Amino acid sequence: MSEQLTSLALAYGFVLIRIMSIMFVLPLWSGRIPVVWKVLTAVWLSVLFSHIIPVEMLPKTMTMRVLVVGGIQEVLTGAFLGFLLRLFLAAITLAGQLAGFQMGLAIANVIDPATSDRYSIVAQLLNLLAMFVFIEMDGHLMAVQAVAKSFEWLPPFSAALSGEIFYDIVLSGGGEMFRLALKIGWPISLSLLLVYLSMALLVRVAPQINMLMVGFPITISMGLLVIMFGVPTFAVAMERMFHDAFLAVEQALAALRP
Repeated sequence: MSEQLTSLALAYGFVLIRIMSIMFVLPLWSGRIPVVWKVLTAVWLSVLFSHIIPVEMLPKTMTMRVLVVGGIQEVLTGAFLGFLLRLFLAAITLAGQLAGFQMGLAIANVIDPATSDRYSIVAQLLNLLAMFVFIEMDGHLMAVQAVAKSFEWLPPFSAALSGEIFYDIVLSGGGEMFRLALKIGWPISLSLLLVYLSMALLVRVAPQINMLMVGFPITISMGLLVIMFGVPTFAVAMERMFHDAFLAVEQALAALRP
């Protein structure tokens, strides 16, 4: 009886370590949310997921070295999965930063409450739109399902962590982040590029026009119009991006399986 209780307590502890690692890496939970709420949420999820782990998968002899190695392994696994999701979310912020820079709003930064970083207003607007799309598509339930699947596929002490896997994921994830940022922000960038070309031709025709004073209202207005009429397109692209993100998590879990 005591051995069974010890195994259950160890399983619960390793689940808690992985969930807290994921939560503290994700942007939504790594910002200004009180630590007490983070810990309580992690404890509640750990109670739900600790029953998924087969107790027979745990080592029979639990020494201090085994516990330390297992804890470090769970921290790396959780941080790895959280970092993978964060790359996809960073693509939206990058698209907004590029669009805000082209619109002339790079100096008007606001503090993102989710990450405590300063982003342009356009990036904050796209982040809010992405959050609404994420909730509308039941992304929070899909995230909980992905965490549960991680414990089914990768119980404690079973993740095959290696430098090659981290290198491949980071390298491919970085390229995917820039590709998604361009995919989301290309309507704004293309429209502003046409505006800049038109203003350049206008300056050549009428050099006396102070384009510095006239250009800012035009670029800001055009960028806001493209954002307003392109919300459905942005929402579809973000929904596909979130589906790709969860698919990438499943592929990463398959790569980490021994």
